[in-house]
Amino acid sequence: MQYTVLSPWARVDTAQICGLSPRLDTLNGKTIGMFADLFMVGVRMQENLEAELRRRYPDVNIKYIRYTVETKRIEDDPEFRAEFDAWAADCDAVLSFYGCVPSSTLFLGYNSAYIEKLGKPVVIVTNERVSSSAQRGLKACGVPALRHIRFEMPPDAIFGRAPLEVVREQMGDRLTTLADQVVEALTAPLTAEEANPTRPEQTYADATFTGTAAEISRLFYKHGWTNGAPIDMPTREAVDEMMRGTDLPADYVVAKLPPMMGLATVEKIAVNAVMAGCLPTYMPVLIAAIRGALAENIKLEAWSCSQSTWGPVLNISGKVARDIGLNTDGNLLSPYYKANATLGRAFSMMMMNIGGVRPGFEDLSEMGHEFRTGFCTGDSLEQNPWQPLHMDFGLAEEDSAVTMFWPQEHRAHSGSTIPDFLHFLCTVNPYGWEPGMEIIFSPKCAKMFAEAGWTKQKILDYVVEYARRPASEVDLGWLINNAHEPANVPLPVCDDHYTRTFWTKEHMFVIVGGGQAGCSVAVLGGGGDHGGPSCTKIELPANWDALVAEYNISKPDYIEY
Repeated sequence: MQYTVLSPWARVDTAQICGLSPRLDTLNGKTIGMFADLFMVGVRMQENLEAELRRRYPDVNIKYIRYTVETKRIEDDPEFRAEFDAWAADCDAVLSFYGCVPSSTLFLGYNSAYIEKLGKPVVIVTNERVSSSAQRGLKACGVPALRHIRFEMPPDAIFGRAPLEVVREQMGDRLTTLADQVVEALTAPLTAEEANPTRPEQTYADATFTGTAAEISRLFYKHGWTNGAPIDMPTREAVDEMMRGTDLPADYVVAKLPPMMGLATVEKIAVNAVMAGCLPTYMPVLIAAIRGALAENIKLEAWSCSQSTWGPVLNISGKVARDIGLNTDGNLLSPYYKANATLGRAFSMMMMNIGGVRPGFEDLSEMGHEFRTGFCTGDSLEQNPWQPLHMDFGLAEEDSAVTMFWPQEHRAHSGSTIPDFLHFLCTVNPYGWEPGMEIIFSPKCAKMFAEAGWTKQKILDYVVEYARRPASEVDLGWLINNAHEPANVPLPVCDDHYTRTFWTKEHMFVIVGGGQAGCSVAVLGGGGDHGGPSCTKIELPANWDALVAEYNISKPDYIEY
């Protein structure tokens, strides 16, 4: 059978694309800005480069500034932006250092593009391995031709304490070459393409494709629009049916999804939802998930484009979980049921096809994560002795919501007493510079705690206070030198002192779900470094009750054998 299907690939806004500022005629007598991100190695590289530039240009002036917020655009930080704009106004050109890990390099690209748009010639310097992240950030901000130097620094210089002399030794004779490249990039006249960049073609976003289901699945895999598993066919009719799940018009832009800044229209969300096997009743959940993923305290690019190993989790709470047949009972972490299996997959596809996340280009994770194929679970409405999850974030009891979180590891524990479970929770030590965790209590375990007077917040307070580790296990030098010191907790000075595993409960939350076999707890640990969790209300269409009745699909009617 032949199908004609719509493309899941998103359009981008090309109106902001601009050419480069005119280059300098000389560096003598000019003020060169040295802009660095959170990694101290960038500052040290600039200090060594300054000495070389002053040797060549005795009258050059140098001005430094450093933005130590790892995953934020300067233009979205009003307080620092005022200081930064005043600094940039005094500069004739800017050297932007140093992209060394993917997520921060992406933001170095964002911020370098911002400087270029202020009318200042900019040169960005990055590690070769993460140069694609810088290029993606520059393209996303409309400055694709910004001049870019690749300069490799070894990991011990990047992640260590980065003293000046060590960095100078690591740069070695290459420092002269770097200075040559910098001077060339700041002074060489612009090419025609640099002055007036070609706007990218967007034919794939508007295209339709015809073929059998197998042919289209293969074609979509070839384009990187699916992970290779078979897809449902996003025909015009199927996509229109999917959009019955929202009152928003098809061309309504829910968000610009980074790092590509693809336009997440209702129609593109629906196309990816159809491909993943979703039902129209899942559309309100997916729209809320997109909005939640872009919450300020999530910092989406820091997860999706990280060197580290994170995976997104959608947590659904409220009556919508029951309406769509989400399983929150036994096997709640297993993808046996349609809502659990397809909602996470649809979000994964949207990250690929609207956000433009591709392995080896934007997603530079060393290990990757199984949750990148999609993971969705929920907070039990019927078996929860506490208030539902969304009420912990200030929503009303009658609301439903999606809580987004990006953990790294999964641990489980069974026991019989409250001290036993508290001991387990206090031994969890997930990776992360400011870790968090999602704690999932089985109904019997939650009931045991609740009947003993333990609230969810009391449990989290206890874990924050008593989960400890020796200072010798904490990379204090990295935290101090790379702007990751906790805001409200003093770091230990002595290696034999103990410090908190979790600096705060801000990145921790509790849900209830699972079977009735006994008392157990599961922990999805990690997260926290870049914010989250975020909780977003699910907005339902006017036809919701009728739609739920029409698509009343929950658990399979298993055959006997």
